[in-house]
Parts: sequence; C-alpha cells; structure tokens
Amino acid sequence: MGMTITDANYHAIVRKLIADERKVAKGTNLQNMPSKGAGNRVRNQFIPREGFTFIGADLGQIEPRNMSHIMYVRYGDNSMRQIFLDGVDLYTTMAMMTFGLAQEYCVDKAYDPTGTFQPRKMMKTGQLAVSYDQSPKSFAKKMNVTDDVAHMFFENFDRTFPSFKTMVADIREFMRRHGYVETLDGRKRRFPDYKSVAAAQTKNEQRLIRLYTERKALRNITKPSPRDEQRMLAVQDEIDILAAKRGLIGYWERAAFNAVIQGTGADILKRIGIRIAQICRERGWEFNASIHDEIIVSVPDEQVTPETIALINDVMTKTTELSVPLTTDIVIQKRWMQEFGPDDWDYANNRPLPEFADKYK
Repeated sequence: MGMTITDANYHAIVRKLIADERKVAKGTNLQNMPSKGAGNRVRNQFIPREGFTFIGADLGQIEPRNMSHIMYVRYGDNSMRQIFLDGVDLYTTMAMMTFGLAQEYCVDKAYDPTGTFQPRKMMKTGQLAVSYDQSPKSFAKKMNVTDDVAHMFFENFDRTFPSFKTMVADIREFMRRHGYVETLDGRKRRFPDYKSVAAAQTKNEQRLIRLYTERKALRNITKPSPRDEQRMLAVQDEIDILAAKRGLIGYWERAAFNAVIQGTGADILKRIGIRIAQICRERGWEFNASIHDEIIVSVPDEQVTPETIALINDVMTKTTELSVPLTTDIVIQKRWMQEFGPDDWDYANNRPLPEFADKYK
C-alpha cells in the first residue's frame, strides 16, 4: 500500500526520493516534440500497430475555463463564464466586450477601426499580462502599441472582468501566508523558501536602491580611475545577486497562479486518463500518449465507429464537471498529425470520405 503524503511527512518523503538512485525505465517523452515544421514531419512517422487506428482528443481552452469557473464560484462573477455558456469564440468575444467594438474588428488578424492594433491578439496576450502583473508600459512595448492603448486595455479589462485581478491577487496572497497553493482538487504546490527569501529581500531593498544610485553615478564619470572601475565591478556583482533574488520572488508569485490554473487542468486530464485506461483494458484499446491537454489512443479498426467517438467525447467532457461546459476536439488518424474530423470519416471502410482523401497528399 502506498504511503499517504501529508504536510508533516512531505519533506522527509522528498529527501528519500532524491536519495534513491534506482533507475526506472521511461517511455518516449513526446511532450517536447514540436508540432510544427520539422517536428510535425517527425510526428508523421508514428503510426498505430497493424489493425488499429489512432484517435486523438484535445481539451478545448481548459485554462481559461478553469479561470472563469473560479471567478464564478468564488466571486459570483459571470463575465467570462457566460462566453463559454454561449459557445462563442473566447478571445473574439472578450475583445468585443473589452474594447466595445463590433465583431468584424475582433476576429483573428483584424485591426481596430483606427488600424492601430489587433484586438483579438491583444486580448489573448493581454490576459496573460494581467495575470503576470505586467505593467502597461511593458505591455505596450511587447505589443508594439502606444502607452495610451496599453493603459486603455488594462482599464477596460478590469472593468469588463472585475474579479480577474482579485482572483490572481488572492491566490498569490494565499501562497505568501501559507507557503503553498492548491488546485481545485486540493493538490498542493509548495513554495517552502518563499517566506525566507522574501523577508531577506525586503531587508535588502534599500541596499539595492543605493547600489543602483551608486552605479549610475559611476557610469557618469567621464574618465573613471582603476579604483572606480573596480568599484563598478563590485557594485554590479552585488546588484546581480540581489536582483536575482527579487526576480525569484516574482517568478514564484507567477508560478503560484499558474500552479492553480494549469494544475487544475492537469488534474482534470489525470482523471480522464484513469477512465480512458480502464476503457482500454475493457475494449482492447491501447493508451499511447497523454500530451499536455491531449490524449491519443489506438482503437481496433472494427471499433472505429460513431459510438466510439461519442464515448471518447463523454470521457473528455463529462469525467469532470465545472460550472462551465468542457469541450473537446476529436480527430481520427492513420498517421500521427494527419488528422480527420469525425464527420470526415467513412466508418464503413475505416478511411477518410472520398472528398477528404487527398487532404495530406
């Protein structure tokens, strides 16, 4: 029987695992294989065993769905959730709501009426910028827009999705106080060194400011002496050390939010994987891969049917139920990444319908 991991024994178990030098055979890591360009051509070399067909299923936009669920159940904010209930494009609709523009200006690659920026692209990147506490000035530089446009985006975003920043701030504050965060399932991601490093950095902040001031003064010296140059090196070395610790604190705070949102997505896929594995044992399927938000199974050719597609759809969308619907994209493949939709498949002959047969030639 496996040992139950608790807050009391967590560190002891980690130390034991680190000290264990036994080797465990690992499968092929497909998660790091690119899905475009040369990576795509490599993926094309993977084929199912004789008499089987790949079926892949990918969860749709699971991270923003997790965000919208939290915003709704914890803060009563239906702003993002309603987009999923309506079944419309997330970022186009968010852009329409945020900028108050017609849909024609908010579809993919479209510009606003002034031709200044692409609302949908800004929305997709901007949601991450808000969750990472990026400044409007940094966001303006990243998106190649004016500071005024960036400020407008942040102000409108906060007004349109009022609990989003509160959600981010509350997750980070929980981590600061408790040293960990939890997914919606209660799985913990711990940040054991945050408090001590943050406390030390608070003490060193004034020192860092003085060092920046001294460095500026040294840089302004027209003809620095050898002593000035030596001092500049010492100042820069100390700045690098203190700034790295400040950066580490920022990284942990961003990671805390990601651990809740991405971690909840991982928990959902784990439950899907458990259910799929059981079905594979019962029906003679093979569970080939779990890659990010996607699963790939090999199904005997005679079982490639609309009923099988419906079963996989049920596993992907109903194993976990949130306050928003989960969706999935299912594809049938005789070769990995050569994808055909369920409606493009001739189930009687287990091949693409004639009108789609030349898709990858």
